[in-house]
Amino acid sequence: MKRFPSNCPVCDESMRVKTLQCPSCDTEVNGDFGIQPLLSLSGDDADFLMLFLKARGNLSEMAKILGISYPTVRVRFEEFLKKVGIEPSQNRDNVNEVLDLLEQGDISASEAVNRVKKSRE
Repeated sequence: MKRFPSNCPVCDESMRVKTLQCPSCDTEVNGDFGIQPLLSLSGDDADFLMLFLKARGNLSEMAKILGISYPTVRVRFEEFLKKVGIEPSQNRDNVNEVLDLLEQGDISASEAVNRVKKSRE
């Protein structure tokens, strides 16, 4: 299947859609339409999204499938979110830091729970 051209092949600026056409009845709609961020995904990002969906959003499962560490998958997921216009919240950053400390064995599970609860206050 051909990929939707989201960037101009000459200057690399974002493309815009001017005409939509129904293949069944030939109705046309003209205007200036933006392109949804998911249509602009690179092949690798589209594959990452499909894997995320297949794993039902379970980053640990994705790490197993990809054969990489959970923190690496989480970083790739955060980068993916930024690409589609979703900025991480400060609360999420705090929780991620706590999870890193827990995974590295620097804090206990009960300490991690306490820190996450405090970050939500």
